[in-house]
Amino acid sequence: MKKIVVTIVAFIVALSMSKVADAHVTLNPNSSEPGSYDKYDVRVPVEKDDNTTKVELKVPKGLNVVGVEPVNGFEHKFTKDKKGNITKITWEATNGGIKPNEFIDLPIQVANPDKEGKFKWDAYQTYKNGDVVKWTGNEKSETPAPVTTVSKSSNSNQGNEQGDASHSNVALWIVSIIAIVLSLIAIFKKSRKS
Repeated sequence: MKKIVVTIVAFIVALSMSKVADAHVTLNPNSSEPGSYDKYDVRVPVEKDDNTTKVELKVPKGLNVVGVEPVNGFEHKFTKDKKGNITKITWEATNGGIKPNEFIDLPIQVANPDKEGKFKWDAYQTYKNGDVVKWTGNEKSETPAPVTTVSKSSNSNQGNEQGDASHSNVALWIVSIIAIVLSLIAIFKKSRKS
């Protein structure tokens, strides 16, 4: 019985660790059509035991941020180039920030270029204690930068990605339920023998 309990605990820990590994600053949706105006949500999760008080997002060359939706609890300001284009957005907390185990969406409106391509957004997440997480790495790094793909087939790709994600979530739930049921059966059989 101890082996079964240990196996279940190990499985739950592994499952929770995989979710933590997925928690990083992202732009949603992560794909869009050329020449379109789209709303992107900059999703900022808190992974430390301290509040996030500031988020900075650098705009990649080729994309044009045309607006930012105000968010309660945060003020935003822009850094612009000589032509007046927004090159960086900074959100600062006005009332404590984002707490541990919470996340927030910071909506922006973006004008996509006519050409297809991948665009990397460097993001910087500052915590109340002064720690800064630089979300500037490649896709396989521990701190990957948010990436958006501008593609004519973005709608179908996005649908496939969402479908794949939902299928993997369903599979995890099925495996979890099966493990719990088998554990309960084993415990029930043990208790009947004794």
